[in-house]
Amino acid sequence: MMIKVIFFLLFLSSNLFPNSLDVSNLNGVNVTNNIYFINDKNNIYSYKDIDSKADLETLKIMHIGAAKGPFWTKLTLVNNSDKIENITLYNPLSGMNKIDVYILKNNYLLNTFYLGDLRGQDKRESLSSYSNVNLTLNPKDEITIISKIENFYVYNIGWNILKTSEYFKMDSSKTYFAGLLGGIILLFCIYNIINFILYKNKSYLIICGIAFSLGAYQYGFHGIIYFLDININLELITAITWNAPSFGGIFLLLFVYYFFEQKSKYKKASYATIFFIICYIVLIIFTIYAQFFNEDYFEYTQFITVVILVSTLYLFLFGLYALLKKEIGSVYYFIREGTLFLIIFLHTLGLFNFIPYENILKFSIPFAYMIDLLLLVIALYLKNKKEQEILKKSQLMLMEQSRFNSIGQAIGHISHQWKTPLTSVGTSLTLLEVIYNHDSKKLISTFEKHLPLMTKSINLMKKSIDEFSNFYQTKLEKEDFLLLETISNIIEILSSKIILRKVNIEYKIEENLKVHSYEHIISNIFLVLINNSLDAFKAENNNCIKICVKNINQKLVITYEDNAGGITIKPIEAVFDYFVSSKQDSKSSGIGLAVVKLLINEKLNGTISVKNTDKGALFKIII
Repeated sequence: MMIKVIFFLLFLSSNLFPNSLDVSNLNGVNVTNNIYFINDKNNIYSYKDIDSKADLETLKIMHIGAAKGPFWTKLTLVNNSDKIENITLYNPLSGMNKIDVYILKNNYLLNTFYLGDLRGQDKRESLSSYSNVNLTLNPKDEITIISKIENFYVYNIGWNILKTSEYFKMDSSKTYFAGLLGGIILLFCIYNIINFILYKNKSYLIICGIAFSLGAYQYGFHGIIYFLDININLELITAITWNAPSFGGIFLLLFVYYFFEQKSKYKKASYATIFFIICYIVLIIFTIYAQFFNEDYFEYTQFITVVILVSTLYLFLFGLYALLKKEIGSVYYFIREGTLFLIIFLHTLGLFNFIPYENILKFSIPFAYMIDLLLLVIALYLKNKKEQEILKKSQLMLMEQSRFNSIGQAIGHISHQWKTPLTSVGTSLTLLEVIYNHDSKKLISTFEKHLPLMTKSINLMKKSIDEFSNFYQTKLEKEDFLLLETISNIIEILSSKIILRKVNIEYKIEENLKVHSYEHIISNIFLVLINNSLDAFKAENNNCIKICVKNINQKLVITYEDNAGGITIKPIEAVFDYFVSSKQDSKSSGIGLAVVKLLINEKLNGTISVKNTDKGALFKIII
């Protein structure tokens, strides 16, 4: 008898509440079986019309992909339990534009909610990353939810239902992971900005652009920007979500353009890269026009998907080609492009409803981006490491070249200084030889007369070669030395040229000023500076060089100034670049000051700057 009563009650319940969803037991419930819908392309219906219509279709899948709306849906809920049920309905596609929700009970309108990302946050009952409605159903209550859903192009017209406590737990977890993702992106960008400052490689900034673009898309697509409620214009949020993938595509193309040096190495590939960049720019303009001027054009935004897929496939194929060419970092770049292409391809198929659009597809994108960015950094690190090794070798070669160049100059000046004493010694020897052959009686008196002259000449030559030896000697360790004495040695080496140019050198250096550093590097620096000034001086001018050295707060401050007319190169800092010279002499190597700056920065841990004065150039060195 009891079994019959139970069956009777179940039968009576099913007839009292036909097509209703019981919210007392939501485990394993397929909500779509209880949702009915109609496409209102002409926008002619009201919620009352939908409530009374008998020809609504049963919703088979929530995510219907690309479509033209608006859509109306109808869902009836009932609480068959004997306790109060608090539930939350939410649309699984966060970025829906407008959702009008009408709550009816016994054909009477209880409440209206205006949801969607184009609706102000203050209109929401509870701010969330999803469009949601919180409902309380008393025992045996039945309510009808009628909703009007409008979006630009991609539609999800269903509702998911959870207990309110479970919903906010899920939403909090999503927000937590979004914050974690944002923190990772921020730290990632800081790391790359630091690397850009250190290495001056623009690829690091491009990676920051990729991270920001893809992060903005994820934050917009998953409703996080809306949830943050930071007073961003709501239409701007939508514009960011729609256009962020295009900006990300541009940065991805710029990365491959600069990373693999396509302009110089792969000319034809560079044209393809530029073509796709132009396509993305056109799509950005087109999308903005569709959003703000004519929404009908959104149906053509499917070209965004086409360009994203084709350009990603192109980058994947180029990564394969670079791998075959054994480019540095190409292995990681190829893996990165293959992973990204696969994830984007599956995500696009799901977004446009070619395959079931499950949550795993939605949330696979952020993780794919993290892997993507990490692999880009690894590839860039490997290439940058190789370039730094090559640069270090080049710097060492330039140092050696500069060293030999300076030695050559010093030998040239010494040979010039030797001409006079050698001539004097040669003349004396010739005279002694003649007297010995023709008048040997005067040999002793003549020898006594010329011996001091010959000794003086030989001592002068010995002094010159000793100065050269001091300059040439390269010691690996720092040592204490008198700076004035070191500079004086360079002056002696260049004395012939200094006399020829009629140059007066003024010192402001303490005689007992000792410096603990590399003497040969200091000598090299002053040799280059003084020699450059001598080349720029005119013989008829009142030429002057002023050298001032002060010890300020444990720092050696050197100012070197001449009145040779200044440096004509613009910007003047370019004088420190390799193979740049202001000398008219075509034999100038253009590496002297470049190596001086390298030596000061790398070996002496100092800085050098230059500026023009009224009469010449002024160099300031801080060690």
